[in-house]
Amino acid sequence: MTFTPAKPTKPMTKPFTKAPTFTTPAIRELVTMHTTCRPAGTKAVDDFCAQYLDSIPGMVIDKVGNRILQVGSLTDHPVLWSSHTDTVHRTAGTQKVIYGGGLLSLHETSQASCLGADCTVGVWLMVNMIRRNVPGLYIFHAAEEVGGLGSDYIAKQVPDLLDGIKYAIAFDRRGTTSIITHQGSRCCSDGFAHALADQLGGSYGLDTGGTFTDTANYTHLIPECTNISVGYYNAHQATEYLDVSFAAWLLERLCALDINALPVLRDTSDHDLSYDYGDWSRSVTKAARSAKGFGPTLEDLVWDNPEVAAIILQECGITADDFQDVLNNYNRKH
Repeated sequence: MTFTPAKPTKPMTKPFTKAPTFTTPAIRELVTMHTTCRPAGTKAVDDFCAQYLDSIPGMVIDKVGNRILQVGSLTDHPVLWSSHTDTVHRTAGTQKVIYGGGLLSLHETSQASCLGADCTVGVWLMVNMIRRNVPGLYIFHAAEEVGGLGSDYIAKQVPDLLDGIKYAIAFDRRGTTSIITHQGSRCCSDGFAHALADQLGGSYGLDTGGTFTDTANYTHLIPECTNISVGYYNAHQATEYLDVSFAAWLLERLCALDINALPVLRDTSDHDLSYDYGDWSRSVTKAARSAKGFGPTLEDLVWDNPEVAAIILQECGITADDFQDVLNNYNRKH
């Protein structure tokens, strides 16, 4: 099955401006979900979860705010479905969005820092998969945007939760084509990724240029961990937009997925590079440099001031997609 995305040939530079239309209750819900701004650790996250997740029968809330639900037998369907409940908004609250022509974006009058499709569309996909009784372990992770704290807690404190899980599939990737095989290091086998791409159809293919999402914290526990495109672009920016038509198409493909037809080929020891947001060694190196009278390096300044660095890049006309493309090329060469 193929899919022709509704997105423009180039990323939009201003919000989509057609009048809102709501074709189904599910699409109305997806649009409404995007009216909330949910920085990690805020009441806005709790309110969002209370509205969309906590009323689902059997939903469990753990110590750090992860929402967890098992549907069916994990012995028969050993898959983890992954998304996260926080967004990268700078402030909590609500925002005005606009939907038309299959695309969702911030309204032109909105002052919000981003749309938040990362990872609101992932939450929406999983909620609707639950409603349609798609089996698996569903984890709506807390605090992904500030270091993957929810998944880090599970991986380190309650790893038994993932016993027997063979596949971890996150819904937290831009575009419409990626099945991530590397998040820093290899996270899933090419054979698994090819088989998943074949089942999903569309334009899906292997992508070695993944960045962090929660499944990266599980690569030492689960053999096949990936992250797949869900249709958003320009993540973390005011120009972010979502191809709603693609998200709706993807939901149907996921509900038809035969998870047990996917191979398990990767060894969990194949993860030579892990993500560590603490970076204790960096602080020690900076202290040593300061003691010797040296000022901070450019890398130090970017590390300590990521929002300012992002603003500078945006003012220079560099989008998140541009940066990701350069980063992918750099990783391939190094």
